[in-house]
Amino acid sequence: MESIPPVTELLHFVIPYLKKQVQLIKGAPEQVQSLHSELQFIEKSLKQYESYDRIFMEDNTVQEWLTQIRSLVPETKGIFNTYKTAKHVQNQRTWPNRWLNAVPHVLELRDIGKRVEKMKKKIEEINSYKNKYCHESQVAKPKRNSEWLEKQRREVEEENVEGFEVAIQQVTSMLLTKALTSEVVSIVGTTGSGKTTLAKKIYRIMSKQFEHPAWAFVPSIYSIRDLLLDILKDLMPIGEETLKLDDVRLAQKLRNFLRGKKYLVVIDGVEETQLWETLRKEKVFPNENHGSRLLLTTRSTRVASLASSSRDHVHNMVPLDETSRWTLLKKLVFKDGRCFPELEHLGKQIATKCVGLPLAIVSLASLLDRDKRYGQWVDIISNVSWYLNQKDSPPCFGILDLTYHTTIPEHLRKCLLYLGAYPSGSEILARQVINLWVAEELVKDEGGSKAEEIAWRYLEDLFSLSLIEVVRKRSDCGIRKFRIHEIWRMFCVLKSERIGFLQVHTKFVSHSSNNTPWRLSIHHELRCILSNNQDYLPDICTLLCFHDKDSHDSKGSKLDFNRSPCLTVLDVGSTRVSKVDENIKRSRLLKYLKLNHPSLNHLPRTLFSLPNLQTLDIKNTCVMSPYLPSGIWGMQNLRHLLLPPYTMLPKRTDQSRKCLWHLQTLSTITPDENTAALIFHSRFPSLIKLSLNSQEMENTKRCLERLYKLGCLQKLKIINRAVFPVPRTFPTSLVKVSLVKTDLVANDVMRMLEYLDHLQVLKLLKRSIRGPELEMKPNSFPQLRFLFMEEILVKTWRMGDGAMGSLEELTITRCHELESLPKQLRHLHNIRHVKVNSPSHCLRRELEQLNVQQCEVQIHF
Repeated sequence: MESIPPVTELLHFVIPYLKKQVQLIKGAPEQVQSLHSELQFIEKSLKQYESYDRIFMEDNTVQEWLTQIRSLVPETKGIFNTYKTAKHVQNQRTWPNRWLNAVPHVLELRDIGKRVEKMKKKIEEINSYKNKYCHESQVAKPKRNSEWLEKQRREVEEENVEGFEVAIQQVTSMLLTKALTSEVVSIVGTTGSGKTTLAKKIYRIMSKQFEHPAWAFVPSIYSIRDLLLDILKDLMPIGEETLKLDDVRLAQKLRNFLRGKKYLVVIDGVEETQLWETLRKEKVFPNENHGSRLLLTTRSTRVASLASSSRDHVHNMVPLDETSRWTLLKKLVFKDGRCFPELEHLGKQIATKCVGLPLAIVSLASLLDRDKRYGQWVDIISNVSWYLNQKDSPPCFGILDLTYHTTIPEHLRKCLLYLGAYPSGSEILARQVINLWVAEELVKDEGGSKAEEIAWRYLEDLFSLSLIEVVRKRSDCGIRKFRIHEIWRMFCVLKSERIGFLQVHTKFVSHSSNNTPWRLSIHHELRCILSNNQDYLPDICTLLCFHDKDSHDSKGSKLDFNRSPCLTVLDVGSTRVSKVDENIKRSRLLKYLKLNHPSLNHLPRTLFSLPNLQTLDIKNTCVMSPYLPSGIWGMQNLRHLLLPPYTMLPKRTDQSRKCLWHLQTLSTITPDENTAALIFHSRFPSLIKLSLNSQEMENTKRCLERLYKLGCLQKLKIINRAVFPVPRTFPTSLVKVSLVKTDLVANDVMRMLEYLDHLQVLKLLKRSIRGPELEMKPNSFPQLRFLFMEEILVKTWRMGDGAMGSLEELTITRCHELESLPKQLRHLHNIRHVKVNSPSHCLRRELEQLNVQQCEVQIHF
C-alpha cells in the first residue's frame, strides 16, 4: 500500500505531460501555418524599415529592435522548411514504410511544435519591447537628409574632377554633327563615374553655340511638372500664370517656345524609360531642321538606346586613368597639389584601388586629409574597401544608399546585394548566380515563366542600370561572365551586413555584427571556419566559399553537416574538400550544392536522397562512379544536374517510376541504352539543356533518335565521335547546337539541322565535321544568327540563295582546309562581324581582297 501514493503522483505528472505532447503533435500543422503567416508579416515590416538606414536613425532602441527581429527570420524559415520537408518525406514513403517510420515522424512533429512555441514567445517578447520603447516618429526618414544627399551627389561629381579631355572631345563631336534634325546624345555610366561633371563641362563649352541653352536635373523623386518648369526657367522668365498651368499646358508652352529655334537642353539623371517616353509622347522638344540638340545623362543603357537614334550618339563613361586618379586625389588632399614625398607612392596605390571612379576618390580623400601620417596611410591601403564603407564617409555610402532605395526597383535590390558575396574583381559566372538566386528564393516561378527565365531578365536589368559590367558574352550575345562595379560591391557588403542579409569574412577583415549570420561568404580558407567552434554555424542557411589562392589547403576539409542543419545553399568553390560525410542526409533543406575540387573522388549515396536539392554541381570533381545512385529519382525538386565525365544515369526500379519534372539542365552524361529509354519515356519533360559525352556511337545514336520526345529542349551539346540518325528526329525547339570532336559527315549534319526553324546558334568545333564539301540548301537555317567553325575538315563551302538570312556573326578558327567563303555571305543584310583566325593560304588571299562595308571584318593570320 505504501507504493500507491508515488504511482498516483507519477500519473498526475505523466498524464498532463502526455496531453501536452499530443497537443504539440496534433497542433503542429496549424502552429506552423500560423508562424508562417507571422513570418510574412515580419518580412513586410522589415521591407518598410529597410529604407530607414542607420545613418538616418538616431534612436538606438529602433536599431536594437530591427536587429533582434531580423535575427528571427532565418530560424523561422528553418522551422517552416523543416516541417515542409518532414511532411514531404513522409508522403513520399510507401504505406509499409510510413508505418515503420511513424514514431520518428511523430517525434519530429513534436519537436517542431516545441520550436514553434518557443519562436512565438520570442516574437511576442521583442514586439512588447518595441511597443514599450519605440515610437513611429523615431523611425521616420528625414526628408532633409535625402535632399542633402542629392545636393552632395551633384557636388561630389562636379568638384575638382578632371581627366575628361578625351571624353569632352568625343561628346562635343557628337553634338556638332552636321545633321540639321534634332539629335539626342546620351552619357551613360554608373553612380560616381562623373557623368554630371562631364555634362557640365560640355555645357559650359557648348552653350554659347546655341541660341537657347537650358539645364535641368531630375531628382530621385521627380514630377514631369517640376522638370518642365526647370527647363522653362532657364529659357524665359516665369510668371504666376505659368506656375498655375498643368503638365499638358506646360509641355505645350515649352514646345511653342522652342519651335523654330536652335536649342541645347541638358537633362541630368534620366533613369526611367517612362520619363523619356512621356517627353517624347508629349512632343516637348520639336524636331525641326535647326540643328538643335538634347544631352542626357543616365545610368540606364535602355534609356540611352531609346533616346539616341544610334550607338554613335551614346558615350559610355570609362574609369579615370592612373595619372588622372592620382592627380585628382592629390588635388583634394593637398590643396596646393604638392604631396609629401614619403606619401607619394602610398597615395598612388590608394588612388589605383579606387578603380577610377571619381566618387570613390573624393570619398577617400576626405579621410586621407584628416591624418597625413605614413602609418595611417599604410593602414588605409590594406583596408580601402572597409574605409570606403564607413559612416564617416557619407558622400560615398549615403549617395549610393539613396540610389539603392529610389532608383533601383525593389525586386532587383536583394539580387544586387547578393553580388556583394563575391570577392573584389571577381569574374562572376552568370549561370551560377542565376541558380543561386533561385535557390535563395530571391526569384520565384511566376505565372508561366520559370524562375530562371525571370532571373536572366533581372541580370540584364542590372546591366542596363550600369551596376555591373559584362566581361564575356555567350555565343548568342547574352551575359556569360560579369563584374560588379567595385564601389557598388563595397556598398553591398556593408548594406547587407546592416540589414542582416549577408556577412563577408576575409583574411583581413571579418565584417562581424550583433546579428547572427544568415548568409556567410568566406574569402579565405573554409577550414578556418569549420575547424573553429563558431556559435553561429547552427543558424547558417547559406555558406559561400571563395578560395584564396595564397592559402594552404593541402590537408583538405571534411564537410560535416551535423553542425549546420539549416543549410540551404553550400558552394565551397575551388576549396579542397577531401570528404563529404554521410550525415549530409541531415541537411534536408539543402537546395544548392557545388563541390568543385578534383581532389574529391567519392560522394556518399545519402547525398542523392536530399528532397529539396535544386542544383547539384560536381562537374569538376573526380568522382568516378559510373552510375548515379537510384535515389536520384526521388529528388523531385532537381532543376540543374552538372556531372563529371563518364557518368551514367541509373535505371529506374519498380518503386521509382517517377519523372524529374523540374530538371532543366543535364550536363554531361554518357549515354547508354537506359538513357535512350529514359528519354523515350519522357522522364525529363522540362529539360532545356542536354550535354552528351559520347563513348559508344550506337548508344549515342539511340539517344539522338529519341530526342523528339524532349519538347522543351533548347540547347544540345554532343562531345566525341557520334553517328547521326535519320533526319528530322531533333526537336524543333532547339535554339543552340554544339558539336565537339564528333567526326560527322558535313552534309549529314546539314540535312539534320537545316529544318530547325528556331536554331540561332551553331558551333562546329574541333574536327566535328568532315567531308569534301559543306552545302547549305536555299533558304535553310532561316533564324541562324551565330555560326562558329573551329578546325573543321571541310574544303569547299557552298550556300544556296536565302540560306542563313538572319546571320549576324561568323567566326572561323584554324580551318586550314577551307579554301574560300561562299559569295552569298557578302549579300547577307544582317551580318555585323566576321572573324577569321589562322586561315588557309587560299582563304587568306581571298580575305585580303575582301571589301565588305556593312560589317566589321577581323583577320588574324
